[in-house]
Amino acid sequence: MTDATAQPSAFLQHQPVARRLSVRAFVAIAASGLLGLFWFHRADLTSGLRLMSGDAGDTRLIAFLLEHQWQALLGHAAWPSPPMFYPQPGTLGYADAFVLQGLLYWPLRALGSDVFTALQVSTLLLNALNYAVMAWLLHRVLRLGVLPTIAGALLFAFNSAKFNQFVHLQLQPLLLLPLMVALCVDLARRMETLPPRGVFLRLAGVALLLDLQLLSGVYVAWFFGFYGLLYLGLLLLLAPTRVWLARHVVRHVAAIAAAAGVFLVGAIPFAVLYVPVLRDAGWRSYGDAQGMIPSWYSVLLLGDRNWLWAWLEKRVPHFYELPFFWEHRIGLGAVVTLAWLALTFAVLRAVRPWPVRAARAAPTSAHFLAVLVLAVTAFYLLGMKYAGHSPWWFAFHTVPGIKSIRAVSRYVIVLALPMAIALAWALDALLTRVRMPGRVALAALVTLAALEQVGTRDGYDKAQAAARIQTLAARLPQGCAAFYVTAPQVDPVLNVSRHIDAMLVAQRTGVPTLNGYSGQAPKDWSGVFQIGDPAYEQHVAAWVQARGVRGRICALPDGN
Repeated sequence: MTDATAQPSAFLQHQPVARRLSVRAFVAIAASGLLGLFWFHRADLTSGLRLMSGDAGDTRLIAFLLEHQWQALLGHAAWPSPPMFYPQPGTLGYADAFVLQGLLYWPLRALGSDVFTALQVSTLLLNALNYAVMAWLLHRVLRLGVLPTIAGALLFAFNSAKFNQFVHLQLQPLLLLPLMVALCVDLARRMETLPPRGVFLRLAGVALLLDLQLLSGVYVAWFFGFYGLLYLGLLLLLAPTRVWLARHVVRHVAAIAAAAGVFLVGAIPFAVLYVPVLRDAGWRSYGDAQGMIPSWYSVLLLGDRNWLWAWLEKRVPHFYELPFFWEHRIGLGAVVTLAWLALTFAVLRAVRPWPVRAARAAPTSAHFLAVLVLAVTAFYLLGMKYAGHSPWWFAFHTVPGIKSIRAVSRYVIVLALPMAIALAWALDALLTRVRMPGRVALAALVTLAALEQVGTRDGYDKAQAAARIQTLAARLPQGCAAFYVTAPQVDPVLNVSRHIDAMLVAQRTGVPTLNGYSGQAPKDWSGVFQIGDPAYEQHVAAWVQARGVRGRICALPDGN
């Protein structure tokens, strides 16, 4: 039988060497990151921060949530209950808590920045940190060269799938993920010599970072955890990794159990915030998620504003008739897609000789890297739709927590992390095996891959948005216990904007609103969502009566 440690693939055999971070390397990595950051935030930066990237919908919602938490820190508001969906308590649990973004937003507010500028600058800084932390992981922890480090960090921090989800700012700060990977890599490397305390500290660090990610963006945390489960499952299929894993689990079971306890304790704030919402609104149905499960052609779509591939979207029949068609723009470009297919086939060919029975040989980086690639490909295949059906249905009915996930296609933003690691590793291996013409060609491919990720993006004038809220707030009558917005038209886009208007007015005036907008809504509130519907006032009255709202309930016209 073939030896378990046989590694017939060149990139799997590759062993990067420790490299010093020279001044030249630092300048190259930093300059590439700044260039990527500029193109990713071009609308903001070229306008002198006058324009906010994205639309005036979800970004203003996030500004509202972050500002509420700032006011709570100042003692002017109750942290779990932003003034929306009044009188429903715990309304922060209907959205993400944005704690990681808040750690930058709150100091900016303390320094005098206005609400929208603090949101804008904190997002910009977090994306810069995404790149910096990923570059540190690739260059210092995984010991890859400068070009692979730049390529991987750019793909992770500034990819097209992330660019197309910019309005959902909870998907932007991803820097905790490379930190968790770095702790796991260090643990795997030193497992043979680490005492139980060392194992515990690294696992506890991962646990606390995952808790923080849950309070910052649930989707990112859940997709990362699910990928981790796939990765562990595939480790158990390979003999060397299965034996190695079982031996160390038995050896350090107490440290693992203690770290699990740290995670559970750290998850208490998350549970306090979200369990009441789950009891009220319940889990999502599979039908809620079905429209956001991507099809095979979704990996080709980079959006209608992409510089190189905008035309392709128009060639897909009935694309714009899809429900939530914007969620299907998950492409990462031709270079990355073709490179990943080649990498997957190389790994499949490499692992064929590896026996499935127990082996005494210790696993090498080849085994862990092969599983990393296979777990990504398995996730893609699981989370796709084929002729109207998807294996995601089976996961939806079996995996804990998955029924909170509606926008399935967003998993690509998290998978960009292991993809960037594997592709950077393969690029590092290729660079050691080719001469100068080949290196120039690889550098050109990296440049093309980076260019494929970018496009144009509109923005809105944040000063005008703030002035509009000030004007609406001035219209609110005095002596209101609560209010709701009225408008003559029924328009889905304007409808969302008016709900957010009401929330921002409530925040400015201190008068709570019956209106609200988020990924979830309280039970029996949905009729209040349709502003301008002939039955809108009846739905408002029914909500007021059912929830026992007392005092003067004012109507605030929002006709513009």
